[in-house]
Amino acid sequence: MHNTHGRAAGPGGGVDDGAAFDFIVCGAGSAGSVVAGLLSADPAATVLLLESGGDDDSDFVRDPDLWPANFGTERDWAFTTEPNPQLNGRRLAYSMGRGLGGGGSVNAGVWARGHQVDWDGYAARAKDERWGYRDVLAAYRRIEDWHGAPDPGRRGSGGPVSVRPSQDVHPLFSTMLDAAEAQGIPRFDSANGALMEQARGCSVRDENIEAGERRSPYRAYVADHLDRPNLTVLRNTTVSRVLFDGRTAVGVEAVSGDRVTRFRAAQEVVLSAGAINTPAVLLRSGIGDEAGLRPFGIPVVQHLTGVGRNLDDHIRFGCVWETHDIPMPPPTRSQAVCFWEDETRPGSPEFFLYLSPTGSVSPESAAQYPLPERAVTFLPGMRQRSRGQVSLAGTDPTLSPRVDTRFLSDPDDVTSALACIAMAREVGNSTAFAPFLKREVAPANSTRAEVESFLRNAVETFWHQCGTARMGVDGDAVVDGRLRVHGVSGLRVADASVLPHVTLANTTAPCVVVGETAARMMLAEHGA
Repeated sequence: MHNTHGRAAGPGGGVDDGAAFDFIVCGAGSAGSVVAGLLSADPAATVLLLESGGDDDSDFVRDPDLWPANFGTERDWAFTTEPNPQLNGRRLAYSMGRGLGGGGSVNAGVWARGHQVDWDGYAARAKDERWGYRDVLAAYRRIEDWHGAPDPGRRGSGGPVSVRPSQDVHPLFSTMLDAAEAQGIPRFDSANGALMEQARGCSVRDENIEAGERRSPYRAYVADHLDRPNLTVLRNTTVSRVLFDGRTAVGVEAVSGDRVTRFRAAQEVVLSAGAINTPAVLLRSGIGDEAGLRPFGIPVVQHLTGVGRNLDDHIRFGCVWETHDIPMPPPTRSQAVCFWEDETRPGSPEFFLYLSPTGSVSPESAAQYPLPERAVTFLPGMRQRSRGQVSLAGTDPTLSPRVDTRFLSDPDDVTSALACIAMAREVGNSTAFAPFLKREVAPANSTRAEVESFLRNAVETFWHQCGTARMGVDGDAVVDGRLRVHGVSGLRVADASVLPHVTLANTTAPCVVVGETAARMMLAEHGA
């Protein structure tokens, strides 16, 4: 490997055009930060980490209670989806984190590992047991510094990511767990222990928050190591495309302001730009469906039909109750979570439920069911059968790609969503909540047709986008079990794009596993 030295973080630019590194990691989010941090722990490897956004030096990043204030700012890609006929033609705000830490710097701080069935399913798709639940548990034990009830078979200590149950749980959320238990959802000590091996359960949620401050994967894996001479971090630098010599990736082209720069990779390029931008970079680089590349005049390097397809996400729909005039917790973070199965897809949970101590609904839903002055919102979420697509709007790297979520395009998803809403209403209308909740506001005492009307106006994203460069061995897979892009060499993907379907609940923790597994594979292959 190269013995040249990198340099610590700075604004975009400042590194010579044509500079060479062993590894170039594109995107400093929850997966990319882990890849760069672990690769640079080998002093013989030079690593360049490129991030399109700015730094994370902000109270809106440090304080997890302020996470909603990042929407629409420079820390948000602020995509807008294509109109969806299943949602009355609505276009959805489709936020993704931008800046050092990516989504891990602007999310609600939830640490949710994913279910045993998720990981074993990935291993089967990739024909690689390193993605199975047993190996992933070992990865989580390496990653975590767990501060909760001891569970040595599942939880780790001394890892870089500090994880703990929500602290000082407000009675509103304890009541949510009581109400869920009354509906047959058993309570567990942790949301990430034995519960992730069951079909249903509820618990206080886990958080990667330490002493009241966010401990993002970027902070855990990169920020404390910026003094490493072999690690260079450039922010405000957008990767436009991967550069190839034949079918071997040899570097990237990036844009910072008006400056276009090329960086060379002696070993590998890793795309960790997220489930929207990673497929866009692949497409601009000539990797994708030839029929989709031809109209843009992009030379085809490798025909892969799956690039940008299989966009998966959780959908949510805010169900509102008016509250009594009593003190409520801070409005931004739910401290408890419930999981339960879909009878049409048995074996693992498909639904989950959070509770927001404020009105949190789509504009269309608020118009249909005006919010009372004092409100809480139950936020049921679900996995879907429907899949969307990311495609290019043009070759300009600053031009947002087209995002067509196709939410509810499978009619069975409507049936499942109605069942999910029904459970949320059972919990909200239970006697346990009588001291807190005055009346149901939305969807209230409605017919099936009225609830379905509510649903199509209420659907929003849970910001858990994934699947657009999925792993597998079939013809539509984009990467193999080692996350190497099919048909080319020197190029991997390490972010939520590789997950064949969205994990149960939030995706930061699974992205850390993806980054950790990718880095360990790369270090083993390159002799470190």
